[in-house]
Amino acid sequence: MPSIMIVDDETIFRKGIRLMITDMQSDWIVVDEAKDGAEALEKLEELQPDLIITDIKMPRIDGIQLQYIVKERYPHIACVVMSGYNDFQYARESLRLGAKDYLMKPFQREELYVLLAKLQEEWLMDKRTNQSHGMDQQVQNGMRQHVLAGLLTGSVHHGEAELLENVGIQFPHAYISCLIAKLDRDSVTDERYYQLNPSLFSIYIQQFIQESLDEYFKGYVFIHHETEVVALINHEQVASIHGDIEKLTNRIRKEIRVQSNFTLTFGLGSPAKDLESISKSYKEAGLALLYRLVIGGDRLLSNEIVAEMNMEKHDWHAADWHSLNQYVQEGDLANVQQQASLYVTKLCQEWKDPEIIHQQICKMLLHFYELAVNLAVVKQWLQNTDVKQVLVEIYSYSSSKELIERCQKLLGDLTICIGNRQKKMVTSPVEIVVRYVEEHYAESITLNTMAEIVYLSPSYLSSLFKSKQGQSFIDFLTEKRIEKAKLLLLHSDEKIQVISDSTGFTNIRHFNRVFKTIMNRTPSEFRDGKTIAVREPFKVK
Repeated sequence: MPSIMIVDDETIFRKGIRLMITDMQSDWIVVDEAKDGAEALEKLEELQPDLIITDIKMPRIDGIQLQYIVKERYPHIACVVMSGYNDFQYARESLRLGAKDYLMKPFQREELYVLLAKLQEEWLMDKRTNQSHGMDQQVQNGMRQHVLAGLLTGSVHHGEAELLENVGIQFPHAYISCLIAKLDRDSVTDERYYQLNPSLFSIYIQQFIQESLDEYFKGYVFIHHETEVVALINHEQVASIHGDIEKLTNRIRKEIRVQSNFTLTFGLGSPAKDLESISKSYKEAGLALLYRLVIGGDRLLSNEIVAEMNMEKHDWHAADWHSLNQYVQEGDLANVQQQASLYVTKLCQEWKDPEIIHQQICKMLLHFYELAVNLAVVKQWLQNTDVKQVLVEIYSYSSSKELIERCQKLLGDLTICIGNRQKKMVTSPVEIVVRYVEEHYAESITLNTMAEIVYLSPSYLSSLFKSKQGQSFIDFLTEKRIEKAKLLLLHSDEKIQVISDSTGFTNIRHFNRVFKTIMNRTPSEFRDGKTIAVREPFKVK
């Protein structure tokens, strides 16, 4: 039975349409309702209805945006749009996107019934066709995505024309230019960005650009990374291509700003003469896009435009991280976030070269990485990544807002890690050392190691430990190791060499010497005698 989801921000319309369909006594069933496009997308993955009946104007994700995303993610789902008289231009846009029809509010139930009867016939025909061809098309689409990505990395060459043909990729004209589109994060509120899945913005942008591109050029638009949409534009002329693409991107930016209330920045590479040169065009587009850091977004950036910029460099003194460093070590999260934002903002204002901005931020992060190493919190801080990956990631950002958010996250996490470790120090550094020795006596342990763990100097820890425990740290460590060795000698058949190794001694000769000094007998004599001498607290000679 064919299924329907109803999407409208007015409850009365949703309930009214559901009642009409129920009264129709047809095969159509209403599987669910949604109050806007965002809620609909949350439910689509599970429900997979055959038809969506959606209003045009709704909060968060409207009907137009919903159709763009559905067209990319669920091309088998049909759409019917509802609109008021004043929204007809939006309904026309929906029809251009492939909507099956539109209903002008308020509509009569007979009008809905005729439409659904027609769509049911189409659904039955499509179902029979898709059963034989649907999977093949899905596989081809996946392969096409991989081949397009391979063109960007240079792993697909001119001699592999048959591979392109097999997945439906054709470049009939002489040149190919790479265009990268990225959402301007500062044009979207945090609430809106994080309330939705950020990848939905890329899907919407991809479909929007593809629709616009198809009117003027031959080309392919795809999502290369979660936040990066790439267009490979095939064209015959070189002389006018920059101006033509600039007109296209200006139109796209204007329409997206009006319809969806956010902005895009484009990076454009130089025309490639063959498949091998596409990767060069892609790199050039990415480099041009980096200058969004310097001159802002909502524009087209290319080598030609960047070359015309005044790249005069300002004097920049050695970066001063004193305040930021102090707040991180003090666990002052609020001030860390503020200082990180100020630091990145100042860099972007003072420098006209994105490469130097990235370099300065990486130097700052390396400073804090060294601090994390010294405080033994690197693993807790970076979790499943490492500092190299972090630095590479920094170079991928071309938005000051993204850089600020990433630096705030990194330094905020480090601040929390240090704060958590310092909370443990509230009990007693000596207790932590004692517990550590109990658990790790078989490992290589030094006073310096313990000092780093409890954030004290070795000399101060040595003095504090002796005053609290009544013996030096080395005597305490040695006593613990000998106690473990005695238990193994008395209650196991392990060889003395094995016992020496398993209790933290560097070699058996050292073990024998220390054991005899403390117990007045060798390990072998102790094992044979089966007695333990009573003694005063010992001191290693």
